[in-house]
Amino acid sequence: MESVGVDMCLALKKVKPADVDLLFQWANDSEVRRNAFHTEPILYENHVKWFANMLADASVYQYILYQEETPIGQIRLNIEGGEAIIDYSISANYRGKGYGNKLLQLLKQQIAADKIPDVIKLTGQVKYENPASARVFEKCGFTKREMTDCIQYEFCL
Repeated sequence: MESVGVDMCLALKKVKPADVDLLFQWANDSEVRRNAFHTEPILYENHVKWFANMLADASVYQYILYQEETPIGQIRLNIEGGEAIIDYSISANYRGKGYGNKLLQLLKQQIAADKIPDVIKLTGQVKYENPASARVFEKCGFTKREMTDCIQYEFCL
């Protein structure tokens, strides 16, 4: 598979209200639902309520990865006492091309750029049935901890 070129113009942009439908589409992608801890499809009206609450929550940071003007994927941080819980996904057309690695690398830079307060650790949880996401965390230097129902990845900042 083709991988992301180092000269590609990639950037994280904060999610804005107009992104509600794009994130809904990505969240209901069949592979995203299969790899999620809550696998049932998301109803649009529930997504809209969740999205509004997420935008208003000062402990949540969500970004979209763009390659120039093309949205590639999303990453969300839920901050809980110095720990940033990661949720991310890559759009179906761009999976397997190295964007997950770039997304996590850019996230580390974005935390510093946005001066996200008191984050000392990044944590991601991956189902055992999702080796692609596991490889992304491992390639980005996260420490692996096998749990009962998932693999937990941690990176101290």
